[in-house]
Amino acid sequence: MLFITGATGTVGSRVVHYLKSKEVNFKALTRTPEKLMHDQSDHMTIVTGDIKDCSAWSDSLRGVETLFLILLDDAEEILQAARAKGVRNIVFLSSASINRSDAAYNENAMKHKKVEEQIQAYGFQYVFIRAEAFMHNTIYWRDLFRYNKGTIRLPALEAKLASVHEEDIAGVISVVVTDFDRFSGQVLTLTGANILSQRNILTEISKQLGQSLKLEEQTIADFRSYMSKYIAEEYITLRVQDWEYTLKHKLAVTDTVLTILGREPYTFREWIAEHLGDFQ
Repeated sequence: MLFITGATGTVGSRVVHYLKSKEVNFKALTRTPEKLMHDQSDHMTIVTGDIKDCSAWSDSLRGVETLFLILLDDAEEILQAARAKGVRNIVFLSSASINRSDAAYNENAMKHKKVEEQIQAYGFQYVFIRAEAFMHNTIYWRDLFRYNKGTIRLPALEAKLASVHEEDIAGVISVVVTDFDRFSGQVLTLTGANILSQRNILTEISKQLGQSLKLEEQTIADFRSYMSKYIAEEYITLRVQDWEYTLKHKLAVTDTVLTILGREPYTFREWIAEHLGDFQ
C-alpha cells in the first residue's frame, strides 16, 4: 500500500492521476477531499487531514509500505508516526538546491536537507527526488503580463533556470513509489530539458501572448521593497539567493527524466502553451 501526501497539490494531484491509471492501491492525504471526489476509484482511499497535524490521521498509515512525503519545516512527528505504524520506505520530494555550493547557507537547501537527514536518522529506506525549480513557479509572473503598460521590470534577467515540468516530477515519483526497490537509496536530481534565463522565459510568454513588451532590469532593492507588500521576506530571500547563485555559477541538466520515463522532459515552451490563459 502506498500513501501520498499533498494529494491535491501541484505535484501530488498528478501523482494521484498516474497511480489511478496504473490501478495501484493507495491512500491520498488532503485537506480538501472534495477535490478528489470526482476522481474516486476502488483503488484510492481518501484521507482527510492536514500534513502538519498527523496525530489526527496517523492511524491511516497502518498497512502502508511506502510513503510519499512533501516538505515539512519539521518532519519529526510524521516520521515517528510512520515508523510506529510500520512504514518501511519513504520517497521525499526534495530540492536540487542541496547540490549547490551555497547549500550550507541557502534557506531552501537547508530546509530540505534537514528532512533528508531526519529520514535517514529514523532508518527508513529512502529515495530523495531533488527537483529543480517547478515551471509552475512562473505563475507568480502572471500579473506582470495582465497589468503591464508595455514594460516588464524584473531583477536579474540573465539569472538561469533549469526548471522542470511538474508532470515530469510526478511521472518520476509515480515510477519510484511503485517500483521502490529498484531505486532504494538513490538521490535523483530532476531538471527540465534545457537551461533558460529569466529573459528567455519572459520573452517566450510575451511571444505566445502576442504582446510586444520591453524588458527592463529592476534592482534587487526595488524588488524587495515592492514584493514585501505581497509575500513574506523568506520567499523574497529564496528568489534572490537563486538569482545570485546562477549569475555566478553554471547549471547543468540531467538525464534522469529520460532514463526513468523513457522520453525527453517537457519544455518550458510546452508548459507556457498549457498555461497561457493564466497570463491573459
